Amino acid sequence: MARRIATAQILALHLSRRKDSGDLHPTQISIGKLNNTCMARDVARGCRDILRGSGISAEYCSIRHMLNMESVVTYEGTVTVHELVIGKELTGVNAF
Repeated sequence: MARRIATAQILALHLSRRKDSGDLHPTQISIGKLNNTCMARDVARGCRDILRGSGISAEYCSIRHMLNMESVVTYEGTVTVHELVIGKELTGVNAF
């Protein structure tokens, strides 16, 4: 989990430096956000699994984080929007 979080942080830092230098394409932002959102959801699920039955109790914050990440995917549609942006860049087909 620490490796995946560190990788996401390095990606965010790299993208922010590219933005500061004016050398950032909007699709790269979508790739970074999609990657880091999926990583956060997977790590939260992993924490819940490590805690087993306690992972779903309010005593630990892993379930709260996991549910917050699920809401990003389910309600906000953020992941879907980024997938559409990336798909358009890769294929040239606009699926919006």
